[in-house]
Amino acid sequence: MLKKWTRDMSVELHWMKRDLVRRWRLDTPTGIMGILILISGFFLFMVIGGGVAHIFRSFVPLVSGSRVGEVYWQSVSFGIKTSFIFVIFSGSIIMYFLLKLSNRR
Repeated sequence: MLKKWTRDMSVELHWMKRDLVRRWRLDTPTGIMGILILISGFFLFMVIGGGVAHIFRSFVPLVSGSRVGEVYWQSVSFGIKTSFIFVIFSGSIIMYFLLKLSNRR
């Protein structure tokens, strides 16, 4: 009984996946870039939120002299992470629009 149920569920999931890929055209370059935009946007949101929370935690109780270096390197790593993910995000948006424009011609 369990074997039959798992086999039926796997068949249903397979056809659901195929239907989603065909309906939303996820197998095209535009669909892949759309997925990349969503993932990089989510990561950018998480990094910015984590950075704001870290800065808030560091500066609300005034930073003592021994923690100044730690706060400095945290802000440098925050800037590097944010800029790297922002470059990926903006590059994927540009590629998405270029693919959309070239696809219509």
